[in-house]
Amino acid sequence: MAGHGGSDDGKPPRSSRPAPGSGRGAAAGDDDGTTGTGALSAPKVPEGSPLPEQPPRAVGFLLSQLGFETSRRFGLLMAEVELEPRHFALMRAIEAYAGQSQNAIGGWLHIPASSMVAVVDHLEDRGLVERRPHPSDRRSRTLHLTDVGVGVLARATELAMGLEQTVCAGLSPHQRRELLDRLGAVAANLGLVQGLHPGTAGHQLPHWSDQDRTPS
Repeated sequence: MAGHGGSDDGKPPRSSRPAPGSGRGAAAGDDDGTTGTGALSAPKVPEGSPLPEQPPRAVGFLLSQLGFETSRRFGLLMAEVELEPRHFALMRAIEAYAGQSQNAIGGWLHIPASSMVAVVDHLEDRGLVERRPHPSDRRSRTLHLTDVGVGVLARATELAMGLEQTVCAGLSPHQRRELLDRLGAVAANLGLVQGLHPGTAGHQLPHWSDQDRTPS
């Protein structure tokens, strides 16, 4: 799921624009992009507020609002299954590419090697992930979800898709696809990699390195 940390499809990230959405979570509507009401509402303005009642005019500001709120809600949902967004991203990648080496998966998600070790240690201690010897490289370990991990990830994915439905409420399948395409163009303007959330790579965020350190 976009904006929640890590690869949104569990595959190695690539630099192309996002593929059109599947329409999951979109409200029913005609394929010409119209909905039953014929118009989409603007964000709410509190009663008595001096803020103008007008459609958003700054794309960057609106995207910042949306990114903050969706990330906040996603974090709360992951907390219900005792995961952080970075754990979810890593577990999805492990599920999609079971048997790949720890270094390979960390490289796809742009996670520094030392931080990758700490996060995998945490998931392994919880019984969600296990390391196995690499079949051809004695220095490497492959990553796999345990049965418990598969169940936790399934529940986390269900929660994430519920948020996706909330985010896309009122959009027809056509509108959702169009929105993804246009946001993909914006992401390309900023040099983002498809499917890779900058937060999981530790860009300007301390938790990949600082929060995993045991106080001395």
